[in-house]
Amino acid sequence: MAAALQADPVRTRITRPGSGARTAAAVVVALTLAALGAGFGALLGWLGAPDLPTDDVAAAIVAPAVPVAADGTAAVVTVSGRLGGLYDYEHPSGAWTWLVGDDDYTAGSVWLTTPAGEDGASTVRMIGDALTAQGWRVTDDPGTGQVSAVHGQLTLRVYSLGDDSSTVLRLSRTQPGRVWPLAVLGYLAGLAAGWLGGRRFAGGPTPARVAGWAGVILLLPGTALTTAGLVHDAVARVADGTPPALWGAYLSSGVRLLSTTGIALLAGAVALAASARVGRSVRKRRS
Repeated sequence: MAAALQADPVRTRITRPGSGARTAAAVVVALTLAALGAGFGALLGWLGAPDLPTDDVAAAIVAPAVPVAADGTAAVVTVSGRLGGLYDYEHPSGAWTWLVGDDDYTAGSVWLTTPAGEDGASTVRMIGDALTAQGWRVTDDPGTGQVSAVHGQLTLRVYSLGDDSSTVLRLSRTQPGRVWPLAVLGYLAGLAAGWLGGRRFAGGPTPARVAGWAGVILLLPGTALTTAGLVHDAVARVADGTPPALWGAYLSSGVRLLSTTGIALLAGAVALAASARVGRSVRKRRS
């Protein structure tokens, strides 16, 4: 009888507790931490990017590309706004924005305007041609009527306001080349940590499991949006220009509050699990 039971590996595999739950938890936690790791890696890649030009220097940079008036006089270039940080909310509404987020999280830029002339679209095209002649790498976007140009560590986006009253030249930093590799490394590191930690998390104490699953669920919007952004960058091979911040999805309207709470719950789950393991170790030593 005993020999028959020992020779039944199928029964042993079927009745082994928790293997399916551990694998499922490992996959979910791995994908969650991978997205967080990618955002953190991208943020690290942006650190050390150069400061934006001062207002006077920014105006001097774009002025040669601005068409002159019919009488030969240079068009006026006016600095209309500045966001100096690497990325930040363009129009923060106090503590509310920092609590729940907003959808205007964008790259630091200097906004300059110049008269649109008789036809704003034609002015944008002429500025694009002038930038090409000056050595900028220019890309037209027929769908939006915008022109994007990259030169060294600066990116310039040119577009006309809807009423053709003026043409906007938005000067930003070019994405450093290290951002994409660090984002990928962060994703892989998060994936590995989540896979290893997720299997332990599934077998942890009940309070840790509850807090952990709640954190994963609250992070789901940020996880999905960040993963989609990473896939988009991989397909489009975004190597320069100033794309949206990969970590910005966690800071968008409504998602920021969920993400902050989710990260706090995950941290709490780790602390609870670690406390339970320490408690078990202490009890074993005393017994």
